[in-house]
Amino acid sequence: STVQCAEGVGADAGRVGGSPAMWVRTVVLSLVLGAVHASAHGLHRRLLRQDDHHHHASDEFGGGFEQRWGRSLLGSSDDTDKLSKGSDTHIALYVIIPFISAVVGYVTNVVALQMTFYPLEFTPSQLKFAQLEGQPFGLLGGWQGIIPAKAGKMAAILCDLMTTKLLDVKEMFGKIVPVEFAEALAPEMNPSMSRIIANVMAEEAPTFWNSMPPKVQAGLVKEAMAGAEDFLADVIEDLQNHVYEVLDLKAMVVRLALANKQDVVRMFQEVGESEFRIIEHSGFYFGFAFGIVQMITFYCVDTLAPSFSGPLLPVFGFMVGYATNWFALKLIFRPIHPTRVCCCTLQGAFLKRQDQVSEKFSELNVELFCNAKNLWEEMMFGRLREEFGELVKRNTRRFTDVTIGKGAGAVKMVFGADAYARMREKIAQNLVNELPRCVPVSYEYQDGALEVEATVCKAMKGLPPDEFEGVLHPVFEEDEIKLIVVGGCLGALVGFAQYILLFSGGI
Repeated sequence: STVQCAEGVGADAGRVGGSPAMWVRTVVLSLVLGAVHASAHGLHRRLLRQDDHHHHASDEFGGGFEQRWGRSLLGSSDDTDKLSKGSDTHIALYVIIPFISAVVGYVTNVVALQMTFYPLEFTPSQLKFAQLEGQPFGLLGGWQGIIPAKAGKMAAILCDLMTTKLLDVKEMFGKIVPVEFAEALAPEMNPSMSRIIANVMAEEAPTFWNSMPPKVQAGLVKEAMAGAEDFLADVIEDLQNHVYEVLDLKAMVVRLALANKQDVVRMFQEVGESEFRIIEHSGFYFGFAFGIVQMITFYCVDTLAPSFSGPLLPVFGFMVGYATNWFALKLIFRPIHPTRVCCCTLQGAFLKRQDQVSEKFSELNVELFCNAKNLWEEMMFGRLREEFGELVKRNTRRFTDVTIGKGAGAVKMVFGADAYARMREKIAQNLVNELPRCVPVSYEYQDGALEVEATVCKAMKGLPPDEFEGVLHPVFEEDEIKLIVVGGCLGALVGFAQYILLFSGGI
């Protein structure tokens, strides 16, 4: 029945990214199973001790204290006889221990994983002020998922690793063909540029501009727009040559990660879905193996020194929770290289799936982070927005000078040098302001031209195992110990609950 319960938990849990409330149900189930075992064991021992009380009442008020509490694991000379005689506890209560341990191992692994991802924000929010910076816990209690708590730091590490091993940003932007970019942007940008030129002329030279018939005004604007596509091509060429001066990729990734913690969680869950399932299921098998050791130890202690058997429950609970998480994590990343052991070849589960992981990671990387929309929004509104604005302005000034051409001297004479300079700057500034509305029309073209997904995927698949392990493992490697300790603490909590039930009421 315990195995059936464990299978029920697995069916309820599903994949790691399921409902955050799921792990609460699994904890409750584990506590119930522990309570059933502990209560049965306690009832059996209570009946035995009540019977012993009737026959040895004098010992209870005399030497009984020493008999009950003075035992030690190594003390008496008749230990062998006691072990031969066996424990008064029914054998079935020992047999069930490995199954209880298996469920505890499974549950602690599932809950530890859920606590890695959830909650997205610190809970309870009233204690947020006491949360340690960059840590999932607070000085006054409370919890935030390990990954959400360190989303910014993890994103920065991931970005550094990606740009050093997987992607050259300048080479990426170099794949954009300036003429094709201009053609993609023209449907939105050309009408905006025409409107900007007409408005600036009307503001700076109202008498001159309003004195002309509408057809003449339209003709002048059309003539000025003849070089519009060349201007747009010049902008993208300038961007390609100075991309590191106008785009802070790390700042973009960190900003997006902090603003969309659910996306960071989703990336880890989907990229490591198979590995997280291994962590969950291995908890049951490792827990069962440790449970056999616990059963033998508990039998010996329960026979030789019953007073020490109760405290063993939280100790073994911690050991099961800690060890099952530790072994599960080792299964994922070790050994790094395929290693022949007898008739089997062993390698970390994550490393064996290098091709599938590469495909999923590169797909989500483009969907959530490195796409044209996010890249342009970072340039237009991010940390280096002033540098990007200046890049557009200098190309606009050049466009204005080229459009006027040889007539620049006459124009300055008619309008004045100051007025011409103001017109030139207004056109430039208005174009910078207009870009956020116009540039989205080119995102589809750019996403295809940048080839971020294909580039990252190919680079990841080609990495040797030790470098591939170094792409994602370091992102959460420093927090593995938290995941392991959380599993141990949850196991100890379940063991402590069993201990209270077993020894309550004077048992």
